[in-house]
Amino acid sequence: MAPDPPKESFAALFEQTGTAAPRARGPRIGDALEGVVVQVGKDAVFVDLDGRRQGFIEAVELRAPDGTMKATVGDRLRVRVVNVDDHGVRLAPTLEAAVAAGASVSLDGSNQPDAVKFAVGQVVSGAVDRVESYGVFLQVEGTKGRAGRGLVPRSELGTARGADLRKTFPLGTKLKAKVLALEEGKMRLSLTALKDDEERKEFEGFKGKDKQSPAASAFGTLGDLLRKRPSK
Repeated sequence: MAPDPPKESFAALFEQTGTAAPRARGPRIGDALEGVVVQVGKDAVFVDLDGRRQGFIEAVELRAPDGTMKATVGDRLRVRVVNVDDHGVRLAPTLEAAVAAGASVSLDGSNQPDAVKFAVGQVVSGAVDRVESYGVFLQVEGTKGRAGRGLVPRSELGTARGADLRKTFPLGTKLKAKVLALEEGKMRLSLTALKDDEERKEFEGFKGKDKQSPAASAFGTLGDLLRKRPSK
């Protein structure tokens, strides 16, 4: 008679019960996730979070100052969950993701409709608010405090080496600058980049006018010149 099979331990029997793996928890407010854009609509951009769940970003949060949308299907975005309800998972792009998409962002990370927003490449006007040895702080027109203040580093001022910045840029001096970079609570500006852009546009405009005015119309052909010579 064959011996009875050895009795298995309680732990072994428990492991063999085939209990389903615990379900992954859904997105929660504050979660930072990485997703892929699957659809770009007029009012919202839909993002696939993990192959099973989707969330949406309000389109205004990814639009450039001119209203254009650079985000396209297939783009990877770093996002954070701002709300979860019956309407779905509402997401917001991180500041870095929004900046990379060319969108306008607030320096304090606020998503309030009345928050002051900026975009890389934007031209801003303001007044000198503070002067340090390493650069000049510009308070953008219509703003107050850090949410609208940017630094123009010494290297981006276009001044001679060793120049006294306090004499060159007295407090209250009106300036225009180009936004070079945006980070959490920080905005880097440039006077030289704006000047280079203006000179480039002026040069391109000159080239365009030059092409529209061929030399032949100005000087005429050799035959025209010979016919115009006075007879002796």
